[in-house]
Amino acid sequence: MKQSYFSLVLFLFPLLTKAAGLVPCEPSVLNGKIVNECGFCQVGSLIKNVADWIGVVSGFIVVLVIIYAGLRMVYSIGNVSAKTDARRLISTAVIGYVIILGSWMLVDTFVKFLIPGSSYGINNPLICP
Repeated sequence: MKQSYFSLVLFLFPLLTKAAGLVPCEPSVLNGKIVNECGFCQVGSLIKNVADWIGVVSGFIVVLVIIYAGLRMVYSIGNVSAKTDARRLISTAVIGYVIILGSWMLVDTFVKFLIPGSSYGINNPLICP
């Protein structure tokens, strides 16, 4: 029973999060020739899009974990160990999100370093020629 729910979630997860559109180019064939061929810049853009998507999804997950831990802390009225576990869960979620944001910044900077003509910075878009 659990496996069927897990398969359903895996099947619906890309549809729910709108994972389509991560690939920046769509090669097509016209008269036997490939038109709009994907290049190195599009691969960098794909990596950046995936990193951005992971950052957004993990942000939602961290917020849900913090809400859950806060509720556990509220409902642990006199239980000191449950309160400590809830605090530990909140701190672990925040530390994990800081690690994810740091890795996102490294990936973003590295991709912009590899693509010529792109400017550094978090809010600067990656422009493929």
